[in-house]
Amino acid sequence: MMYLLYPALALVNFLFSYLIAYPLAFVLPLLATQQMGWCDNQSYQGYGPRLPNWLNWFMTPDNSLDGDATFKLINGTGYWAQVKWLRRNPAYSFCLVWLTPPYNATFSGDNTIKDNQGAKEGWCLVKAGGLFQLTYVKRIFSTDTCLYCNFGWNIRALVDNNVNPKPNPYQATFVFSPRRSGFLP
Repeated sequence: MMYLLYPALALVNFLFSYLIAYPLAFVLPLLATQQMGWCDNQSYQGYGPRLPNWLNWFMTPDNSLDGDATFKLINGTGYWAQVKWLRRNPAYSFCLVWLTPPYNATFSGDNTIKDNQGAKEGWCLVKAGGLFQLTYVKRIFSTDTCLYCNFGWNIRALVDNNVNPKPNPYQATFVFSPRRSGFLP
């Protein structure tokens, strides 16, 4: 069912992200209040600037509007950093799905493909909880760049042996991301 619904969701996500979320990124920080919630990619609970519940499609549920530790180190905190975080993660919670064990995750293709440092070409299709993730990496000729395509929901960590223990519940974010990326074997 998700395979049939995905093209429509991708179109809605694209339009919503770029026509609504990007422009609203300049206004949304003004509506934030200090609230308790997940911080630094769901590694601990703490207070930080968060949007009201009725704006949750724009919020990152695993971080405050200050972003994760790396983002804060590079961008600091405050209004402009929050605008950058919201533009970096437009409509982040659109079609967010929380999965709980048993995940029954399977994959086909090569689960070791990746871009950037240690890059490797190939494809990987992961299925879990009625969702899918298709990742494709293809080097662009003999350059240090590649075509990196990521479609579905981010569930690849469920079949990654390096991610232990698996989060419970698992946050599967919607993704439609064809882009050029680094390729450094």
